Amino acid sequence: MDEAGELQMVMNKIREYITAWRRILILARRPDEEEFMLLTKLNFLGFTLVGGIAYIIHLVYVLLTG
Repeated sequence: MDEAGELQMVMNKIREYITAWRRILILARRPDEEEFMLLTKLNFLGFTLVGGIAYIIHLVYVLLTG
């Protein structure tokens, strides 16, 4: 394949990528306050659960290794 063909393929991939992102941005919307608060609470719950599990694993490790 010649250099111009490769350049054209790269340009087409860039155009497809930009088109896909443009579609995403058109469909995206800002969450209302209720949805934002729900997502915030769920994130906090997830962080707390993961942190708690990590703490318990660390505590068991420390107790077992002395």
